[in-house]
Amino acid sequence: MKVGFVARWNPLDKKSWSGTSYYTYKQIEKYYETEIFQFKWSWLLREWLTTQKSLNRKIFKKQTSVEYLKSYALYFSKKLDRALTKRPVDLLFVSASPQLIAYAKTTIPVIYMTDATFKQIQGYYPYFSNLMNYNIKAGIELDMQAFCKASHCMLASEWNKQAAIKDYKIDENKISVTPLGANMDFIPTVDILNNNYELSKCNLLFLGVEWDRKGGDIVLEAYQMLKQKNKELRLYIIGCVPPVDVSYDKSITVIPFLDKNKKEDLDQLHKIFMQTDLLFLPTRAECAGVVFSEASAHGVPSITTDTGGVTTYVKNNINGFALPFTAKAADYAEKIESLISDNKKMQELKKSSRKYYEEKLNWDSWGEDFYLIAQKLLMK
Repeated sequence: MKVGFVARWNPLDKKSWSGTSYYTYKQIEKYYETEIFQFKWSWLLREWLTTQKSLNRKIFKKQTSVEYLKSYALYFSKKLDRALTKRPVDLLFVSASPQLIAYAKTTIPVIYMTDATFKQIQGYYPYFSNLMNYNIKAGIELDMQAFCKASHCMLASEWNKQAAIKDYKIDENKISVTPLGANMDFIPTVDILNNNYELSKCNLLFLGVEWDRKGGDIVLEAYQMLKQKNKELRLYIIGCVPPVDVSYDKSITVIPFLDKNKKEDLDQLHKIFMQTDLLFLPTRAECAGVVFSEASAHGVPSITTDTGGVTTYVKNNINGFALPFTAKAADYAEKIESLISDNKKMQELKKSSRKYYEEKLNWDSWGEDFYLIAQKLLMK
């Protein structure tokens, strides 16, 4: 049996979709011979779409998501159909690329994987806000086409599942919620994890590229509140640079960027995770939560926000806490203070965080789910 891996990005590049394409590809490859279907734009299409984007910005002060325009989807759907006549497969796996399958004519069974419907992220993520009306209409149409064409949808969260049912009337029986795993080659064994906790000492970790969307300002404000009571508090900020100067505080370490493709950077990230007591990420918008899977893999509980798909990844009292979206910095500080002043609770939470990773938030579990779904489709 041969599976066609269909994506807008190269799944062999760990930077694709923050590594998710790579790790899903490696799981599928464990079970089936796998053929990659990934295509480049034509010069003419690129020029046409980027011209639209430029004009919409200059004339209408609107954004344009060119990959959610019909001409883009028609082009790539046709490319896929042509490629399949030359390289036939038994099953297609489409990785968060509705454009490649939306208008394809193929009758090959499709497993479609994504972390959000196009409709539900309108106005939710900054770069999917203020779009041209025709862009929104085209995006919803092609996205719905992809969901409907799929024989089965492997969705990254319960939030995503409910949106597919509500937005596109997708039959619940053809949907499974399969959380994303930790996008890391090395996962520490339980025996080397730092499950011990020293009362009132705490290393907090903020890990994210987008300061505002990930709630960076809340983190700094809560940290300052906590610091007044806990002198031995440290904060690591990885992936971005705060918009305010924090160099005066020697307990704050800023690392602007770590590349997981580089061994030395990945080793440094592992080292920091091993020293971390709590991942503090009060995100404002989040479709899924690979970072929460990575934290749980290291036995690190997460303090975050109940928004988007987060609560599929962070379960209260199991591997952290997801506070209401309306929670303020003081609420986060209070929750963290209640944990770091309770030695027994912190140790239990660290252990149950790793257990939840082993049960749900790992790529092997995702691969097993994929295999069972694929087998059912192939036997029809």
